[in-house]
Formats: sequence, C-alpha cells, structure tokens
Amino acid sequence: MTPKDKAKNIIHSASAAAGSVALSPIPFTDAALLVPIQVGMITSLFKAYDQKMMQGAIRGAVWAVAATSFGRGVVGNAFKFVPGLGTVAGATISATTAVGLTEVIGWAIVNELETGNKVQPGDIFGIIMNAVKKR
Repeated sequence: MTPKDKAKNIIHSASAAAGSVALSPIPFTDAALLVPIQVGMITSLFKAYDQKMMQGAIRGAVWAVAATSFGRGVVGNAFKFVPGLGTVAGATISATTAVGLTEVIGWAIVNELETGNKVQPGDIFGIIMNAVKKR
C-alpha cells in the first residue's frame, strides 16, 4: 500500500470519527474531542510518509486545529441550544463542518508531505491555516 493510499484511509477514518463526535446534541462538547482526532490524524499521516513529527510540530498542530475547529463550529453549536429542530440542525451543521474541516486539514498535510520535503515544526500551523482560508 502506498503512502497516499494509507493517507486516504487515515483521512477518511478521522473524518468519519469527527463527524460522529460532532453529532452530539450537547453544545460545545465536540470541540474537546475533535482536536485529538485531528491531531491523531496528522500524526498518523506523518508516520505513513515515514516522517517524524517533532514536539514543536505537534504543538503547532494542536493550536491550529483548535483555532479552526472552534471558529468553524460556533454556528452549529449555537443552534444546539434550541430544543428540537435547533438541536437537529446544529448537529447536522456541526457534523458537516467537522467532516469537511478534517478532510481539508488532512489533504493539506498530505499535499505537503507528497512534495518529499521534510515538514518543519513551524510549518504545520501555516499549512493548516492556509488550507482553511482557501476553503
């Protein structure tokens, strides 16, 4: 299996997990679980490409993922405060956002790893933020 094949499985699995977590009807409970899922995905992508992820890169990934997840999830989580239809709409918005964001982050990392250059610790934050801006 090629690194890109592994990456595809890693990204889709993480996206499915992120979407499942975001379906929680309780407002803002998903944010605490999305960050470890997405950081775990990034770490697994590095392993798939035989690159080591340094401590600084992990910190950068955590900050970037936390910032983007929180910012993008506010609307869906706000809907969850409204009982009934608001809860369903909020969960749907949150899940869709979580899946899309996880996919975007994963493929941005893969595109960088595919260049063959070593990704430096300070690069992760910029890669994620640029990918999210383009979305």
